[in-house]
Amino acid sequence: MYFIPVVHFASKYNMQFTFKFKPINKLLPICLAAITVLLIAYFGQQPSIAQVRSNITVDFGQPATGITSMSGILHGIDPSKPPDNLIKPLQPKLWRAGRLDIYDRVIASGAEFQLLVSDLWGYGSNPKGWPYQDYPAWEAFIRQLAQQNKGKKIIWDVWNEPDLANPFWKGSREQFFETYKRAYKILREELGPSAVIGGPSISTYNKEYLRAFLDYCKANKLEVNFLAWHELNDTIILFVDDHVFDAKRNFQQSPFYKELKLQKIYVNEIVGELAQYQPGEILGYLSNLEFAKADGACRACWDTTGAQKVSNCFNNTLSGMVTPNTFEPRAAWWTYKAYADGVNSRVLSRSDNDRLVALASKSNPEGKAQVLLGYFDPNYSSAATLTLNLANLRQLGIEKGQKISLKLEKIPNNLEGAVPKLVTVKEEEISVGGNNLNYVIPNFKVHEGYLLTLNQE
Repeated sequence: MYFIPVVHFASKYNMQFTFKFKPINKLLPICLAAITVLLIAYFGQQPSIAQVRSNITVDFGQPATGITSMSGILHGIDPSKPPDNLIKPLQPKLWRAGRLDIYDRVIASGAEFQLLVSDLWGYGSNPKGWPYQDYPAWEAFIRQLAQQNKGKKIIWDVWNEPDLANPFWKGSREQFFETYKRAYKILREELGPSAVIGGPSISTYNKEYLRAFLDYCKANKLEVNFLAWHELNDTIILFVDDHVFDAKRNFQQSPFYKELKLQKIYVNEIVGELAQYQPGEILGYLSNLEFAKADGACRACWDTTGAQKVSNCFNNTLSGMVTPNTFEPRAAWWTYKAYADGVNSRVLSRSDNDRLVALASKSNPEGKAQVLLGYFDPNYSSAATLTLNLANLRQLGIEKGQKISLKLEKIPNNLEGAVPKLVTVKEEEISVGGNNLNYVIPNFKVHEGYLLTLNQE
């Protein structure tokens, strides 16, 4: 979800690691919220919820396989800002944008470039109107765009959020399907069979809409090389993995849609407006999508807070992860950095609380084992006491009696404030008594993140 400035662009030519529990656990915060409302109505005040006790086991002897990074960004840069040294640590894998002048920079970062074609056409700002008002103009636009960008590695995303009348699509569903068809045929004609074309990039997971879109494409002999939608509702983070599983089962793996050549599932906008700066919620999104084995995700961009609102899409802040103009890291930046540091050596972990996620890794870029933790969903409890069981330490080369250093750092819920560095909570040196080690983090507050690193002395 984002809003495009009124500019006529067209003129410019088992995976992760946290084992999941039964769906009833995901409904618990909803039930608690409902009970809370009833209690308030009866007693006239909100009851306090006791601090929950949670347990996470990390097994350094069990590598997680088939991991795909969910580090990705929507818009967020121009050809030179912010500096590359703020982009490189995030190791983005997918970048979605509606401009071509950042193509080289995106590719240099190591990310795939997903072009949002509709941004270049415009949302009502184009003198030709909406595509369905002048299909020949739409087709000529697509043909010129394809011809000018032959040889580039572009993922072609035809239209943004066609399920939202305001501001992205004033026409009918059927008119969007026709718009996709006309774009697809010309892109395929100009770019050949290897071009990656897809959509519909709707604003939420709507199974009925997706099925109608795919059925239309099947009937009209169109491919949909990637299926995409957005996850921006911060109250249902626990369900984003279920949506990916559902789409894989019903669409990607279905023999009925085989001829569509549906290769990838992208959740190409994630993290809602309320959660955009909150480490715990951000990690909830990343963890659940990594668990579901989505093929990529992009951090969405929203307006800043306060009276003078500015879009984080177009102020070169990596979609709000750094401060405007001064480019200082925020908590969200540190969250994405810590996440990216651990993707390549992910190990299995198990949490008894779906709202407290762990992303554990055998070796970060400094060669240290790390456990990245996030806590979200205030309807469950405002804080937790977490006991970490670190198992199979021998797989890290740590033997009984050996000394190791443990460093616990907090990623604070600092909203739009700059975070120059992580907050060191505790550093200690201990002697390992066996193959396992328990570590307790008290008063783990909702919305926060923690990073625990282990290093041999």
